[in-house]
Amino acid sequence: MTPEERLDQLEPLLSETTAILDRHTAQLRQHAALLRQLVQATESNTQLMQQLLAGQANCLEHMALLNAPLPQPMETNSPTLFSLVDYAPEPAQRLEELDARLETMGSQLETLGSKMDLILTKLIRVYINN
Repeated sequence: MTPEERLDQLEPLLSETTAILDRHTAQLRQHAALLRQLVQATESNTQLMQQLLAGQANCLEHMALLNAPLPQPMETNSPTLFSLVDYAPEPAQRLEELDARLETMGSQLETLGSKMDLILTKLIRVYINN
């Protein structure tokens, strides 16, 4: 076999190998871009989760303050403008608001948890495909 014949046989093999390598390079670039997006989404969700947890801790502190016993009013001989029977204490209203907020935060945390599960599933798929 002459050197020219050998080159003629090698040329199609090299062009096919180059084409395969180009396809793999393009796929790796796509995977890298997807991984970057997933990492950014995970970081964003982590920050949101930290904010929610901080807000929940703040609400729990407020609830603890509201649940603390109220000081007894000093007895006075002067007449009051309102009756204690008709008085609806403000802390009870704030407790209801805080309960509603905590429920909302709990549902948001569950939503974030499901989103994190989806992200993890996608990361596993990308890892397996590589």
